[in-house]
Amino acid sequence: MVNTLTDELLEKAIDFVQSKGYENIKASQHDNFDSPTSFSSTDDNAVAPDITATKRGTKSYFQVSLKNDDEQGTVTKWKLFATLAEMKNGKFYLLAPRGHKSFTTNLVKTYNINATVVSI
Repeated sequence: MVNTLTDELLEKAIDFVQSKGYENIKASQHDNFDSPTSFSSTDDNAVAPDITATKRGTKSYFQVSLKNDDEQGTVTKWKLFATLAEMKNGKFYLLAPRGHKSFTTNLVKTYNINATVVSI
């Protein structure tokens, strides 16, 4: 199963971030925003959050959560973003579109990921 981040979902995610009062928004795959910093491991697989933003000196990470078959890769990426958010005194948000919240919540609980799941 391949689900891809669409422009419409990214716009909904950016609207959520802006509605919460975040500033310095960086969004991947969006012409009106700079791209967030990507991170790579030794095997050259670079990952970047969908959105990063700051609020009151803290940096938070936002990822649109879509069902997929690469559970381990998804969990690894989410744990990285959760750790980075914690290091920056921010939060990690998983933004789940309709039909994807159950998948997201189950992974967060099963793998004990420090994330806030939000419906968009």
